[in-house]
Amino acid sequence: MPHFFATANDLLPILAAVESSRGLTYTRTGHMNSPEVVSFRSGESLPTLRASATSETASTGVAYLVNEIERLVVPRLIYVHGEENPRWAIDQLKNPDSTVLWHGGFWGGNVLLNGRIASASKSAPSQSLQRAFATQLKRQFCRLQAFYVGEEAAALLDSGTRLTMSAQSPRAFDLVR
Repeated sequence: MPHFFATANDLLPILAAVESSRGLTYTRTGHMNSPEVVSFRSGESLPTLRASATSETASTGVAYLVNEIERLVVPRLIYVHGEENPRWAIDQLKNPDSTVLWHGGFWGGNVLLNGRIASASKSAPSQSLQRAFATQLKRQFCRLQAFYVGEEAAALLDSGTRLTMSAQSPRAFDLVR
């Protein structure tokens, strides 16, 4: 489960490299009000990739289910306690041949939250996707402590930007060289 620090410019070549060897779809995870599935065919088209992070903690940020293009994303009907109408979950429970991408991003002006590519599934297609992304991270990013770090993210670290898993964490938990 590779963790990384990357700007959109750092991450796009990783996504493009994996996309070049297999067709992928990216579908935002979470609880939805309808069973309609909206998927994107490239990392470049992800609407949140260049936007500010939606949470001050990386683990609760925006995530996308990544599938090979021939696999349909199946929403899961759920009932949320206290809500009258059903919702649909987009997650790995009904989509075990996928992996999940959290791209991280900027929180405020001086914090870059980490990203992660992970899977709860042990299926062969899921593990193959994991390996493809991990291989590209290892080839294109440098390793710094437990993280892979893109070129722009490394320059930001050197210029004083906080690279961290949570904006509210003390600086002692930030990535340092």
